[in-house]
Order: sequence, then C-alpha cells, then structure tokens
Amino acid sequence: MKKCPCGSQRHYKNCCQPIHRSPDTAKFPAQLMRARYSAYTLGFVDFIVATYHPSCQAENDRQEIEQGTQTQWTKLVVLEAENGHHADEGFVSFKAYFEQNGEPYSLQERSRFIRENGRWYYIDGEFAENE
Repeated sequence: MKKCPCGSQRHYKNCCQPIHRSPDTAKFPAQLMRARYSAYTLGFVDFIVATYHPSCQAENDRQEIEQGTQTQWTKLVVLEAENGHHADEGFVSFKAYFEQNGEPYSLQERSRFIRENGRWYYIDGEFAENE
C-alpha cells in the first residue's frame, strides 16, 4: 500500500484519500491542511480550489494553483496546530519542502482555517520570513 504524501506515515487510503473524496470529512484544520498538501503533490486542483473558503474566489486563481501542483513537493512538517479565537477557527503552522531545478527550498506558513456549516475551509495564511 502507498504511504500518504502528507508524511503521516499512514496509508493514503486511511489518511488523506477519504478527505480528497469528501472534504467535509476533515474534522480538524490540521487534517484539511495535510489533505491540501497531499492534493498539491497529487495534482488534485479541483480539491484545492474547493477547500478554499468561498470568499477567496479561488476559481479565479485556478491557473496559479495548477502551477503549484507542478512543483516537486518533497516533505511536509506540521509545526503546530492551534485553536482560534472561537470554536470555528483554527491555525496550522507548517513547513513544506520542495525542489526546483534540482535545488532544495522550503516555505513556512501559519494557515488560518474557518468552519462553516460543519465544514473546514482554508481562508488565508502568513508566510514566515525567508531563512
């Protein structure tokens, strides 16, 4: 069986695949964040667009999102998952590693998620300063 690209050490079918099939099954922001990372590695543009909060109008950024799926993502490290200011808000800090032209890079973000009608959405994030 194939390990999940999110780095959980679980099999894909028992980790991110159920969320890819039905995004409303993500119970916590960290689950959705891991599934979004996996979607970038697997080229699941529709899933990425669908898991942005509707106010983000991610469909308008579909081409840029699709370009992001072409990146060679190599590793995800979840640094911290925090509760927000209310029960329907959460934050996940992570570091994602990737390669471009054979050179290793990373990005670090603190993502904000909100829950509406029982479903978590990515709404925005803050990138850490380059190291």
